[in-house]
Amino acid sequence: MALRRLPRRAPLHSQLRGAKPWTELWDTPAAGTPLQLLFTAAGMADHVEVRPSGIAGAGRGLFARKKFAPGDVVVSVDRPLAAECEYDRMLDTCSWCFHRSITEPEERAQAASMGLPMGFIEVKACSGCRRVAYCSKKCQSKAWKQDHKYECKIIGVPGRPPLPPPVRAVIKLLGRLKADPTGSSSKLLELLTFRPFEGGAGLDEFERNNKARLDDFNTLAHAAWFYSDKPNFDFASGELIAKGFLFAFYSNQVRISSPLDEGQYGSCFDPLICSANHSCEPNAIITFAQPRQFIRALKPIKAGDEVLVHYVDISNPFGVRQLDLKDGYYFHCRCPKCKKGSRFAAEDEFCKMGEDLDDDWFKLADELVERHRDVLDKYMVPVNDAKAQERLTAMQAEAFTVAQQKGAVSVDDIKATLKMCINSGMWKWTRQPVPKLCRNLLSVYLANADVYRAFRVGIKLYFEITPVISPQAFSPERLILAWNLSTVVNVLCGPMHEDVCNELAKEAGIELRVVYCGLLFDLYDNIDYMYDDETPFGVLVNGTYEQIIPQLGYPEQQLRDKAKEMRPKIEELARSISVDTI
Repeated sequence: MALRRLPRRAPLHSQLRGAKPWTELWDTPAAGTPLQLLFTAAGMADHVEVRPSGIAGAGRGLFARKKFAPGDVVVSVDRPLAAECEYDRMLDTCSWCFHRSITEPEERAQAASMGLPMGFIEVKACSGCRRVAYCSKKCQSKAWKQDHKYECKIIGVPGRPPLPPPVRAVIKLLGRLKADPTGSSSKLLELLTFRPFEGGAGLDEFERNNKARLDDFNTLAHAAWFYSDKPNFDFASGELIAKGFLFAFYSNQVRISSPLDEGQYGSCFDPLICSANHSCEPNAIITFAQPRQFIRALKPIKAGDEVLVHYVDISNPFGVRQLDLKDGYYFHCRCPKCKKGSRFAAEDEFCKMGEDLDDDWFKLADELVERHRDVLDKYMVPVNDAKAQERLTAMQAEAFTVAQQKGAVSVDDIKATLKMCINSGMWKWTRQPVPKLCRNLLSVYLANADVYRAFRVGIKLYFEITPVISPQAFSPERLILAWNLSTVVNVLCGPMHEDVCNELAKEAGIELRVVYCGLLFDLYDNIDYMYDDETPFGVLVNGTYEQIIPQLGYPEQQLRDKAKEMRPKIEELARSISVDTI
């Protein structure tokens, strides 16, 4: 099929037969009309409500109807309305519940020995399309009844290349809308109210700011509509409906991953979850627990407060956050933090200015200016001196380029970049992308089974870096790092690393088994604030704790006291680790 570019159409709200513009319903709801009832039924939950956001230009927002304490579940959905696996996960991850299976025997055996679910789960491809997989008959049946029956023959055509996840999502949504254009599908029509589509009213502004992207969306929406046998509806053009669905998914999608696996499984969209707007000072966070999705409070939330989450890494500098939001979500952040700009933000602070660099770093910075000339605008560092600004910007561009590099990155490249940041005197350990570089280094060490180096960079991250950029002890970053580090420490406690244990005990007074207990206590005490005991991560942490602690032969409080006494020593060791020895 040759894909064509779509001509511009009138906004969707002008195509609705006799209906008011959708966007007007926010300000002057017509009680009793189908669309007003749609917002009441599909946009509300017991403890939250959807109404116009308090953020200028944000459209709809999610608001608390009661107070929430940190760790409370604000919103929970059994499964997002639309959820799709990434290309490389379609045959090793269940397309309904998103549990992943490891197919390589040695890796699978290792995961099973650690009690990880992916070491025991087995997925099988759909016998119809052979393009997606399921972990059980139950998941396959649920998927078929909801929407896989609408895509199975389409994606299963021999020789047809894999369709992008958002296109597959739109095909399923169109199928559901065709099957029931009035009843339960009213929840589907709610997708068309999301920014930047806004019932078609937002297309002109989107075109002004993102012309090339609009053309891409037109092409992909047409593909989904074409593959769905070109449906049309009484109230609007099916092709424009497809575009609205595609906009909703692409512009509001939430990444699907597991705390037990650093990989990304796919993307999802749910009208209630995705009504929560972004802030660089969020009071809540979105988590995924195959296949349930939650919003949990990070801070106290009062009744009437808007529930705000983060779409991008908020520990990044101001300019990087803004570009990430524009590239991925098509808006500029206007939260209170971003209104202050970069000059007063801790994320943008350097330890010294570019004019204070030593000669060797001056020379390197000037070389990097030429290397990164085409991305200097993205990583701009606003300082008064033009030459210092150019040098700092080039160094920041180099650091982020290495930190965000896809695929395998060598230890040497990561270390060289870390040394540039720290030894130049420009970066603190807690300023991005230094933390991300350290996490990348930890991942490489773990992949290479370099346990002792993984331990060193792990304690640097856990005890010195992460508490600054993720203040809540129950944040996913802290919990995932605690689990990874506890696994590393447990390996070091084994007979193969007895010399390491003895050296740490002699030189620093550190007993690794006590450190391991301390990490388990951190996990056990905080896991329920983010992952309850029905989630895979919660089951694993609680199960490990209940198995290990009683076997140690000491009263739990005695072990807690010993871990508390040991903590200052391990923190001191973490601070002593330099960029040259990490």
